[in-house]
Amino acid sequence: MSRAKIWLFSLSALAAFILLVSLGNWQVRRLAWKEQLIADVNSRVAASPEGAPGPDQWTGLQPDAAVYRPVRLVGHYDHSHEVHVWFALNEPRGGPLRGPGYLIMTPFITTDGWQVIINRGFVPERQKEAQSRPETLISGDVTLTGLMRFDEPKNWLSPKADMQKNVWIVRQVGEMAAYLGMAPATTAPYWVDLLKGQGVPSGLEGVSLPQGGETRISFRNSHLQYALTWYGLAAALVVIFLLFLRKSRSKSQPSELEQAAGGK
Repeated sequence: MSRAKIWLFSLSALAAFILLVSLGNWQVRRLAWKEQLIADVNSRVAASPEGAPGPDQWTGLQPDAAVYRPVRLVGHYDHSHEVHVWFALNEPRGGPLRGPGYLIMTPFITTDGWQVIINRGFVPERQKEAQSRPETLISGDVTLTGLMRFDEPKNWLSPKADMQKNVWIVRQVGEMAAYLGMAPATTAPYWVDLLKGQGVPSGLEGVSLPQGGETRISFRNSHLQYALTWYGLAAALVVIFLLFLRKSRSKSQPSELEQAAGGK
């Protein structure tokens, strides 16, 4: 193999090695960021509820710094509209109910005049519609406590909401607020998941509806696996490059027969 080809392959291998190591280093930095985020959220959830951010705080609100923050609100529900989010409750935390059903998202008007969407909790499929559970339609001013939540990720593969049947999968504040008829200027850019124990007694003994406290606080953390993958590929590239150099070197040296023939 010519020297030019050897140099070209060597430079290409060096560029690929630098890229793979850089990707591994980036994943290590992402791992540190994710672990810090998880620690921050765990600490945040354990804090005492504070007043929910009002309109004067919405502009500077950072989702990463506020998600899962415990908040307190005072006001009343507007039960004239609801959003029903399909949800499979396999490991309940807020009560005895489990299985397929819906999360009930309801407009809430605070005593200060602005609005926020409240995830009141889980109900079984048979109680999706408000008229099937009239005892849950609380009237008058109430004090609520819950966790702040922000838009869920959405792309072109995400299931679209069925507006006719009022069945949703992905929750985004703007879309839900528009469906609920809430004015954008006075609607909070987040929703609130109620904590456990804020439903009302139902016909079933020991069960309150909707069943709050079903927030799943989880973060996908595969950065270490990704980092090891990139570093492993970099190591494999080094082995391949060394084998290539060894093979190229052996081809460039004449064999014993060639040396003997040349000496005659």
